[in-house]
Amino acid sequence: MKKLTLILILLVALSVLTSCYDEREVDDSINVMFFTANQNASMVPSYTNLEPGQKIEEPEVPTRDGYTFIGWYKDYYKNEVWDFEKDTLGNESMVLYADWEPAIFEIEYVLNGGNMTSEDYVKSFRGGEFAVLPLPVQEGFAFVSWYTYEWKDENGKVATLPGDKGYLQIPNVFEDVTLYAHWEPIVVDVKFNVNYPEDNAPALKEDRMNVNYGDTIEFPVLQDTDKYIFEGWNVKRDGTGEFYVNGEKFERKLRITLYATWKEK
Repeated sequence: MKKLTLILILLVALSVLTSCYDEREVDDSINVMFFTANQNASMVPSYTNLEPGQKIEEPEVPTRDGYTFIGWYKDYYKNEVWDFEKDTLGNESMVLYADWEPAIFEIEYVLNGGNMTSEDYVKSFRGGEFAVLPLPVQEGFAFVSWYTYEWKDENGKVATLPGDKGYLQIPNVFEDVTLYAHWEPIVVDVKFNVNYPEDNAPALKEDRMNVNYGDTIEFPVLQDTDKYIFEGWNVKRDGTGEFYVNGEKFERKLRITLYATWKEK
């Protein structure tokens, strides 16, 4: 009896399942999905519940860092463009594929007194490209790096941020960029020789100092003695060479010894 009851239950269950399967509705709606890119692209919402033979509106233009949108295509390999003015839907859902081309961005260089060594340097780039930037030169200065902000502030003070190494390759940006050359002056070791004609030479507080190329000269001034007048600092012991005069610009790149020159009263 129990066995018969179990068989009847199984037959009823099978009948119910068969009835549900036969009456199941088939989803025959047409949808259009928009594939933009695998990465770094905005999403475009799908169109759903469309009709065969229907035209569709062109969606909002997608965006992607470093790329310019070209158009929508019917296939992944971009062989056949979808024309929103003419093309109509078929009987099945479909995917439209976005096509892109790399965007080209421009570089403006602010040399701050320097010069490029040639005309063969990168002037434009594609987003995500990491080409090497040029190395400019400037008399009396060592090039530090390229920065996205000025070398000096409005007061003429060096504005390079501590620890900021700047860029020797194109920055990872997706827009036109202005790059500023930052410099360090060459530091010169200047040694002073009192060069007094007699043994009792006047004292010199500083017998050497470091001077930046381009700085204003502020060398020590020796006091006149009872017998001699201090005339200045000269590159030669006998005073026949070039004088370095306070208030003028220091424009030397190599170490030097300067000699005090004296004139007898």
